Amino acid sequence: MENFDDKINLILLAAAGVSIVIGLIKDGFPEGLIEGVSIMIALVIIIVVNSGNNWVSERQLAKLVEVQDIQEVAVHRGSEQNSETIFGTDLLVGDIVAFKDG
Repeated sequence: MENFDDKINLILLAAAGVSIVIGLIKDGFPEGLIEGVSIMIALVIIIVVNSGNNWVSERQLAKLVEVQDIQEVAVHRGSEQNSETIFGTDLLVGDIVAFKDG
């Protein structure tokens, strides 16, 4: 349904509907559907490709989020002067993360 937020897709859908109606009035049943159905096929191809790209992107983002939690970080806890290295999943409220260049 995200694909129908795009105005181009809505315009193509409206154009297909208008083309089918005009084609049926002008040329009759089988011949009048050619242009409208062609636009619909193009719209389906666009939606399938966009949906596939969005799905792949979301899967890649989910993998990056998982890897982000696995990373080790250096933190200062409490009044300790030395930092300790822990996994990102073990961060607690009040931990001070040590950042380094690079």
